[in-house]
Amino acid sequence: MWWVKVLALLLLAAAVFALFRGLTSMVKGESADGRTVRALAWRVGLSVAVFLFLILSMYMGWITPHDVRFTELHGVPMEQEQSPSQP
Repeated sequence: MWWVKVLALLLLAAAVFALFRGLTSMVKGESADGRTVRALAWRVGLSVAVFLFLILSMYMGWITPHDVRFTELHGVPMEQEQSPSQP
């Protein structure tokens, strides 16, 4: 489902945008009127939304996590790794 990935990327991009918006308002000195806090609250809310959306997507079966194991990364079977005393 390609739309799940697009939506997750859009939410992440919005969170990054809110983060930089908070940075610019903090640098400009606009933190007294609450713009920095509001922007950072949006960022936290969007990050939580991304996390919950990914959990929901895995639960619904829209996306599946990769099954990467240590032995597949190094190409060594588990039997050879666990018994170093064999010649």
